[in-house]
Amino acid sequence: MWAYYAAVFLGAFLLFLIQPMLTKALLPSFGGSYLVWGASMVFYQGMLLMGYLSSHFLQRRFGTIRYARWHWVLLLAPFVLCPFDFDRLVMGVPSLPLALGVFAMLFAAVSIPFLTLAMTSLILQRWLAVTSRDANPYVLYSISNLGSLLALVLYPSVIEPLSSLEQQGACWWWGYGLLVILHAFCMPRSRHLAAVGRDETQASVVIAATGQEKIRWLLLSLAACAMLLAVTNVMTLDVASFPFLWVLPLVVYLLAFVVTFKRVAWCPPWMQRALYWAVIAGVAIHMLSQVRLAPPVAVSIGIHLLVLFVVSVNCCGLLVRSKPKDPGELTTFYVAIAIGGLLGSVVVSWIVPLVSSSLTEYLLALALTFVAVGVATPSRDNAPLLLEVDWKGALVGCVLMVLAVTVLPGVLSRWLPPNVLLIVMALPVAFLLRYRAGDAWLTSGLLVALMVASPWTESLSVHVKGMTRLRNYYGIYKIYDQEGLRYLQHGTTQHGRQYLAGPKRNVPLAYYHPTTPVGGVLQHAAFEFKDIGMIGLGTGALAAYVGTGQVFTIYELDPDNGRIAEDAFSYIDQARHQGATVEIVYGDGRVSLRSRQPASFDLLIIDAFSSGAIPVHLLTTQAFEAYMRVLRDDGILLMHVSNKMLDLLPVIYSNARALNIRGCEQSNASHCHPDAEVTYWAALTRDPAQFQILVGTLGWWSRGEADLPAPWTDQYSNVLGAMLW
Repeated sequence: MWAYYAAVFLGAFLLFLIQPMLTKALLPSFGGSYLVWGASMVFYQGMLLMGYLSSHFLQRRFGTIRYARWHWVLLLAPFVLCPFDFDRLVMGVPSLPLALGVFAMLFAAVSIPFLTLAMTSLILQRWLAVTSRDANPYVLYSISNLGSLLALVLYPSVIEPLSSLEQQGACWWWGYGLLVILHAFCMPRSRHLAAVGRDETQASVVIAATGQEKIRWLLLSLAACAMLLAVTNVMTLDVASFPFLWVLPLVVYLLAFVVTFKRVAWCPPWMQRALYWAVIAGVAIHMLSQVRLAPPVAVSIGIHLLVLFVVSVNCCGLLVRSKPKDPGELTTFYVAIAIGGLLGSVVVSWIVPLVSSSLTEYLLALALTFVAVGVATPSRDNAPLLLEVDWKGALVGCVLMVLAVTVLPGVLSRWLPPNVLLIVMALPVAFLLRYRAGDAWLTSGLLVALMVASPWTESLSVHVKGMTRLRNYYGIYKIYDQEGLRYLQHGTTQHGRQYLAGPKRNVPLAYYHPTTPVGGVLQHAAFEFKDIGMIGLGTGALAAYVGTGQVFTIYELDPDNGRIAEDAFSYIDQARHQGATVEIVYGDGRVSLRSRQPASFDLLIIDAFSSGAIPVHLLTTQAFEAYMRVLRDDGILLMHVSNKMLDLLPVIYSNARALNIRGCEQSNASHCHPDAEVTYWAALTRDPAQFQILVGTLGWWSRGEADLPAPWTDQYSNVLGAMLW
């Protein structure tokens, strides 16, 4: 068994390493847009499903022993056909649309080894099932998820900070070679089948899975995956903006598979009962966040992770209890799980952002969980539970749920403060959910009713008027007015604000106020910036500083942000009235700069670094070379590095030193204006005269070169090392 355990563990470990490794290698070519990550994930999930389907059909068609001999061809093919070529990945495929280009590069680089690894767990489970009468092959699925979990934790914390992509690729191939050797110890032979009294004909299915069983497996997998992605979205878009925060839900999700698929499955009765308490906790925390009365960040994250764990353990526990008894249906079981996971990803990641402007996937995932539980839990007379639903009670409950979160707040908000109103609103919701505990179908109906009504609850936010919400694949935008100011918020990050009227209406605020470092540079008479470029738009506040004869080119990843800046804020319109030419170019900034003529900017501003999702490909020495290429010899590169989680200044100094560029910094922390925010900026230039103006006239300063980290490159970065602990 040690060979089976080691091979399955190592295969899953390598599978989870190859995904972030190759996706990171693509970023310099395709940029850091959502489509790059989204296309990569669709490719990986599609290849995983293809691996499961291949395992299923090939062994059904050829039998275990005959296919085992051919499996060696697939194991050895990657050494010849698919060596990692990171330089080729950086080149990209300019003739294809972005998503198709990502597919093409990944398919050429990793399709065969990825397919082989995707098949490993199912192949080895099948081999174990037909060569050992007493072994439990499903235990290997627990070991597989343990390997995935370890790779997930080690890559950002150990592997990425300590090695380059080339080193990671070399170590990966050594690991793959070891995996091939381990297969030799697991390879089934005819004598193994004879020893357990089987022959090749027993590879066929004796007891076929019914359609109802397949639907049950699919729905349970779909619900667990949908809950994983829903919790990830809520935590990263609504609770906190923190690097690697997305890792925590995935760890919890994989842990649920580990504890339920082990030799003695862990899903005690109290955990099953906890499912109905978990839904109350999830709904409560969701409603709290809707009205901006959520508990501290750590508490919110803990509750969401606990809800995810309870849901995942219950779904996985039902999967284990309903797994097929016939080894011939083992691959059918895993194919259904893979299809369910893919459908859950598509629903939450691709469909919900198109049809909803809020995080409705959280309640939808909870509802899907109880639909799956309802299908997987037959009634006492073995009829589907759906047939026993009290539809009158369901209708009354749904109506009461809608009234509790729509009509009731509107009636009572005149007399009750928000916190008391929330309790009054939450009590009937909690009562209805708990009253129907044990009835999965009615609980799912109540959750759907709450999901439909939830868009109204955010109107309870105190002192916020006229909130407009817009959601796309890049996140959720909120535009709202409060105390004479208009705000733009993207996820948990505030991107800017503007006075609605009065003498300060046209004055840039927050990080771009005239008293901030960037305001000082743009206003100083010593600088004559005719052509200005900027990566990152926000509200477009810096456009207010340009005027007659100046050309301001803004590179923005998200087209919706451009429409918001032009329609909801007036800075860009103000710049045009002042005689400036303002152009917005949509696409990844680094990629878009390739089409810019060399030495064509006097000033380039990089303002794309938020707290949670750091676009690392904009902070490498290769990116700095791209910036300096489009700057004139006396041009200045300004980088906005204000950040609550990361200290990016040492990285910028290290990159500048590697490229022999002068660097300095400034902050307004000691004299922050009431209309400004504390902000930190770095400036880089090749021209000694410009550097002297920054340091000697404007009061910028340059730190020493000691204790700087290693420069970041397209091959190496260390986000964890830059964190403010």
